[in-house]
Amino acid sequence: MVYKKEIISLLIIILISVSIYSCDEKFKPVKTSLDTENIPDYESWNSEVIFSDSSKIKAVLRAGYIANFSKLGFTIIDSGATVDFYKNGTVVSTLTGDRGKVFEKTKDIEIRDNITVVNKEGSKLETSRLYWTEDTQRVSSDTFVAIQTPSENIQGIGFESDQGLKNYKIFKVTGTFRN
Repeated sequence: MVYKKEIISLLIIILISVSIYSCDEKFKPVKTSLDTENIPDYESWNSEVIFSDSSKIKAVLRAGYIANFSKLGFTIIDSGATVDFYKNGTVVSTLTGDRGKVFEKTKDIEIRDNITVVNKEGSKLETSRLYWTEDTQRVSSDTFVAIQTPSENIQGIGFESDQGLKNYKIFKVTGTFRN
């Protein structure tokens, strides 16, 4: 009989242990709050954005993917970007690049990777990062740039120009000039 009580006591201890063990949390609760800063307000694919002032078109941006993050103050451009720059209703130059940002407050554009700008005269700029300032209608870069025109091939670090690539400055210049 004593032997039987020991077996029953042992079984009760085992059952209590199993019950306590089975009450442990096996799954973490689902997080109910989202980090909305990192979620775009809207997304669009194969889109076009027009930059204008008083009904005059300043630039037209086309991109494979656009995601707006209004809380962060910018819009992401990805999957290829093309920007046509206008003066008096005419395209003066076209920029192509891989990706970039549009800053909401200023409407300035930053484009990165594999950038080419070609103006209507055939001058060509290549760089890896380019900024367009909407207020001044100017482009600039702080990285290596190469410009090819009918009369010169110039390279350097740093660059500033009107958006038509007619009046430009290259800082830390190297290159060849033809008369």
